Order: sequence, then C-alpha cells, then structure tokens
Amino acid sequence: MRKLLRTTTALLIIFTLLLCGCASGGKAADTSSSGEVYGFEPVTEIKQGQKNIYVILKVMTSQYWQDIVKGIAEAGKELDCNVYVGGPAGEGDWEGQEKLIDEAVNEHKADAFVIAPANSSMLIDKISGIYKSGTPVVLVDTIINSEDFDTCFMTDNLQAGEYAAKEMLRHLTESGLSKEEPASIAMQIGSTSSQTIIDRIAGFNQYWAVNAPGNWKVLDEVKINDGDKQKAKQNCIDFLEAYPDIKGFFGCNNSSTVGFVNGIKEKNRNDLVLVGFDYADETAELVASDEYRAATMVQNQYDMGYKGLKEAVDAANGIRSEYKFVDTGIVVINRDNYKQYEAEVKNR
Repeated sequence: MRKLLRTTTALLIIFTLLLCGCASGGKAADTSSSGEVYGFEPVTEIKQGQKNIYVILKVMTSQYWQDIVKGIAEAGKELDCNVYVGGPAGEGDWEGQEKLIDEAVNEHKADAFVIAPANSSMLIDKISGIYKSGTPVVLVDTIINSEDFDTCFMTDNLQAGEYAAKEMLRHLTESGLSKEEPASIAMQIGSTSSQTIIDRIAGFNQYWAVNAPGNWKVLDEVKINDGDKQKAKQNCIDFLEAYPDIKGFFGCNNSSTVGFVNGIKEKNRNDLVLVGFDYADETAELVASDEYRAATMVQNQYDMGYKGLKEAVDAANGIRSEYKFVDTGIVVINRDNYKQYEAEVKNR
C-alpha cells in the first residue's frame, strides 16, 4: 500500500485537473443513473454445501473483463466452489454495482465477494459495510479509497503510467521527431471516477515532466468516453481536428485505446504514435502492423481473476491474507515482442 499512498497529493492534483479540463470532452463525473446490468450467472457447476462466491465486475462487455472471468472460473473449478458473476453493461455504473451487492447480501447470502469497483469513492460505504460485517471482500483491477477490504489484486498503475510515457518517448524519438519541434500528446479516459485511471495519468505525467523535451507537451484537455468505443473514436477525430501538432495519443484504458486505434485508421494517420492499455483485437492489429507506431501496456488480468477468487475462498474459510495490495504485473507489448506474447497467451 505504501507505494500507492505516497502519491496521494499528486493524485488529488491530477484528479482536479481532470475535472476542470474534461468539460468539452464529456461529463466531469460519473453521476448518471444506473444503466443496464447483467444479473448473476454461474461460471462453475453449482453444488449444495459449497461456498458461494459472488463476483461483481466493473463492466461486462469487453474482452479485458472476459479474461478476468476466465481466471475466476478456472480457480472456482479447482476449488470446488459456486461462483456467480454479474456487472454493469457500461463503465462507471457504480449504482448498478450497488444493486448487485445488495442482491448478493440480502437474497443470496454470499460467503465472499470479488469486486472490481466502478468508482473508487462512491462504493466505499457499501464495500466497507460488507467487510465490517465479517464477509470477505477481495478487490481486483481497481482499489477503493479506504482500507476496508481484504486484498486487492491489480496492476501498479502509477508504474504502468511511467512505462507508457517512457514507451511514448522512445517511439517519438525513433520516428525522427526533433526535440525542438512542437509536439502535443493527447489523452482520453473511460471515466474520472477510477483510482486506476488517476494513477496511470499521474505516472505518465510525472515521468513526462522529468524526461520529455520542453517543446513536447501533454494537452490539458482530457476527453472522456464512458467506455463507449464509438465515442472514443470520435474523441480521437476531434483531437486531430483541434490540434494540428498532435504527435502521440495515450489511451488510459481499453475503450480509449480502441477508440484511438479506430480513429487513427479511419484518418490514415500513420505519422502518429499510439500508446495504450490492454490487448483488444483492434489494438493487437495496430501493434503488429508495419504501417503504424503503437505499443500497449498489457495487464495480467487472468491472474487478477484467478488469484482474486482463490483469495476470496481462503478468506471465506477463515484464512485471511496479511497483504492489502498484490501487484499482478505489467508488460509493454510492441512490434518487437508481440509474437512471443501471443504465443504465451495461446499456450496458457
């Protein structure tokens, strides 16, 4: 936890800038009513007498989250427990997650939870209430702004942001861009409510401020896509029209990265550098292409799900971990190593 907590002041500053700078690109905070929610469905064989683990994901409709489900299901089968998975259809829907939590507590008497919080602040009371009642709560992907949970399995997102900035600088330099030439870097995000996103931006900006040439600037405007890939694509196009000197895009999450990919390809802008997150099919295609300069920060989301579920079962059986935070790692994937990465995933 110390590694995350040491940056609290910087993260608050970044978060404030996000809220001020995003007005033209989307809503400033996730305050919308609950949208479509996928109810709980079993991902293991259900048997009487086994522990019932309820998993609530941040969003159900993406490749990234389905990889987490694969890890969860595999661990559930190994441990002979009943595992149910549900979550919102759209990113940022913490109210939908609240409804699922209430259902699992009041109607199903969950023995433990695995939760990927859609909002790091708004879900504190609900998650804290579960934890203080004695029911284990394991977090995956995203942490909450409280210590009322058992363990969080996630990427060290501050470090991941630093890696992304380093990769962006490497590609810009190798492209032949002069240090004296003005250049802008544009970002977009899925939502403003996730500590994960805040940490990634903080890490990127901290590394950039120390290592980038003075004429290479990160734009103050950060656009929001609410997890909508079509909106993310339009954000990319809007950036290109508004800022002629853009040389790079940073996609802080999966939907943002895919939106940048689709916008770049539609506008045939192979003069730009894209650095993003996760390994959607669209992103993988751009990384592998000889026409574009692209890289992506790949998380170990399968392990998040697998280890998170095992931790929840242990906790339900009275074995509580001494660790609050477990870093599941990050790998930078680019044209040099994507074949090796894909081979490893295929053989997993």
